[in-house]
Amino acid sequence: MSLRPYLEAAYCEVRLSTETALSPLQKLDCHLKKGQDNLILVYGGSFNPPHRGHLEVLLSALHPVVNAVAVVVLPSEDFHLRHKLKDSNPEFFMSRKTRAALWAEMPQVPRSKVWIWSETWYPFFTFMEAAQRLCEADGYKIVFSHLIGPDNLNRADALNNLPYRLPRILVTNKARHVPSQFLPNGQPTKWKGFGEWLPQRVAHDDQAEEATLWTCRGTDSLGQRTMGYYLDFAKRPTGSDINSTAMRRDLLERHSLDEEVLGQLSTADLLSILEPVLRGD
Repeated sequence: MSLRPYLEAAYCEVRLSTETALSPLQKLDCHLKKGQDNLILVYGGSFNPPHRGHLEVLLSALHPVVNAVAVVVLPSEDFHLRHKLKDSNPEFFMSRKTRAALWAEMPQVPRSKVWIWSETWYPFFTFMEAAQRLCEADGYKIVFSHLIGPDNLNRADALNNLPYRLPRILVTNKARHVPSQFLPNGQPTKWKGFGEWLPQRVAHDDQAEEATLWTCRGTDSLGQRTMGYYLDFAKRPTGSDINSTAMRRDLLERHSLDEEVLGQLSTADLLSILEPVLRGD
């Protein structure tokens, strides 16, 4: 059964029924299965601007070992971004709508599995509840999980992630590897409130990069079952990490940018400027 009709109905329930609101769903080709958890990953972030590391996190989540049905990209609210930038190149500010439009037009993003949440954060939680209820009525179970890179992991409270606390979270080290998050035997270090890690599946596929999906389970303060995933790639990233502050500073200087100019440029022009950082040059 296609996921898309359920998402469209959930959008309409939270009063996002315009053609513009529903357009990100039109190319989705995701199918639900009964008798299993159908995993939808929520990839939130500032994405100011989106770069190669963001793309690698997103694309790694579509690895067959994860078996995710779909991924939704959730750019942060403008007020959240302004607070984040107050001491770091505040003139490099792109609105939420601009950041969403960039994701929507990136040729590297597979439209059949990924959609962009182009609206504000506020209706998203209600949307998730509606989608789960609508699917459950037809015998399908969908579960939402955060998707993050290891630099955003708080092992003392792993589920604490913006904008809403979800019962599951997946960490991927495709773009960045943090050695302190692993034991000498290669197992992830334990998270507070979770049990031991188990290697759920290991991929040895000619079509996919070798990776191990570690899983752990827990229970939150309300007695709700929780779950953590750690997607560990056999070929771990090397080289220097992406420095977003330095990248923004370089873009500002190289292209004579500021908030006003960024707001006037078309999505195509912005993608042209950002092409080197999306490639990782």
